[in-house]
Amino acid sequence: MSANSLVAIITKNRTNSAYVGARSGADRVLSAHALSSVHFVPEKPDDIAEQCGLVRQAIKLRPNAMVLAPAHATKMTEALEEVHAAGIPLFCVVSEPEPSSAVTFVGSDDWALARDMATRLAKHLGEQGDIVIINGHPDASTSAPRAAGFREGLAAFPGITICAERRGYYQRDPAAEAFEQLVSAQGVPDGVLTANDFMARGVWDVLESRETSSIVVSANATPEGVSMIKDGRILASAAFDAMSMAGLAAEAAVRYLRGEIVPRSMMLPAILVDQDNLEYWDRPYEERSMYPWGDALAKCVVA
Repeated sequence: MSANSLVAIITKNRTNSAYVGARSGADRVLSAHALSSVHFVPEKPDDIAEQCGLVRQAIKLRPNAMVLAPAHATKMTEALEEVHAAGIPLFCVVSEPEPSSAVTFVGSDDWALARDMATRLAKHLGEQGDIVIINGHPDASTSAPRAAGFREGLAAFPGITICAERRGYYQRDPAAEAFEQLVSAQGVPDGVLTANDFMARGVWDVLESRETSSIVVSANATPEGVSMIKDGRILASAAFDAMSMAGLAAEAAVRYLRGEIVPRSMMLPAILVDQDNLEYWDRPYEERSMYPWGDALAKCVVA
């Protein structure tokens, strides 16, 4: 590996701050190793065709490695086959394509994360109440397991009713639109499960416009999400730590390029962030510490 080594980093959008964290995490690790990075981000959030085009643009630069948060599990096969054919080692974060040629995948257990979120909300409501679920983008691999985890978690509480499920596409405005339609038709629910913090902000756009409130539990523990926990708009946010995922993927890329053996997969633990453990998370991405490589090897599921 030369000092001029280049790593291409391809994320899903510019709107969700979780991917701001992912880009920051990868850059911090690569910079510490004196490696360069180049970023590719779709202008249209989570657009599969555009992201495939960006993968092909990245290939033309002949990077030494690629870190990718894929927009879809199965619809990027041709583009990723081109990555493999070009001899560029691939490292995936957040979700993994099928079939996968990734050297290392870094993620978290979306089902368990969502189940814990649902359990926390149900218990906070005294195991009684009406709940609305705002799910993610249908193309994202994280969406289906989170939706299933929400339902499984709530199934343990007979006094909890799921009034409706809608897609918010992991974006603020679509989540607000979906929630506004539900509230107009059914009234304000006792609680809301949103599959990320960005959609929780959309839910609160609606609640604030109506001068009302609901108990919201979300995911990603972004700086915006943590701020909403501090001011009481969110009860908790599951720490799906995209910054650490991308940082670990970048570290795996560096070690692989050095000739080291790296794990096939690394799964970060799901942690619920609330008023009791805010200190670690209450800071901008550039000031957050990342999950250490050694701890990931020792504590995470490694296969």
